[in-house]
Amino acid sequence: MIKEVKKLLEFLFKKETQAINAKHYKEKFDEYNSLAAEIKSYMNDITVGLGLPIHRRLKDDEYYEDFKNAPYPMARDLYKISEYNHAAYGKLWACYVSGANPIQNKAKLIFDCFIISKVDEDLKIIADFIPDPDTSKWIFVGGDRSIKYYELGEPVAIERYLEPTEEWSLEEYLKDK
Repeated sequence: MIKEVKKLLEFLFKKETQAINAKHYKEKFDEYNSLAAEIKSYMNDITVGLGLPIHRRLKDDEYYEDFKNAPYPMARDLYKISEYNHAAYGKLWACYVSGANPIQNKAKLIFDCFIISKVDEDLKIIADFIPDPDTSKWIFVGGDRSIKYYELGEPVAIERYLEPTEEWSLEEYLKDK
């Protein structure tokens, strides 16, 4: 099942790069909104997302001018997926990822922990946690409030994919959680 979760994330991250790119072109306004809506369909709650709101109107010309020579965005890095048994959801997967469009040749750091589970037979992102910049503790930022990061229990499986280079992120990556 972890392979299916990884496949979903890779799919969403590819769509996210397409959306980020489209957002920077006036003529791709409708394409951006379509991609943002498609990505949101994989979230189980309107408070969870990948930071891609549906836009109601075009931005000013200066915005588009600023991005005319921008490189194509990079997909998020996937560092680790940990599988848990959960009383309400059955299986949960904690997915540790970078922020959107990570910068090449910069420190690789964990930016989000997306919690994924099956909802009505479909995999959905059901909660999102980020590290608090002051305490480095995981804080809830969206989704199902009944999911408590520090109460996920013991993982039943862990797959690691890419080792972060930033110190705190590496410590989190190496933990058996």
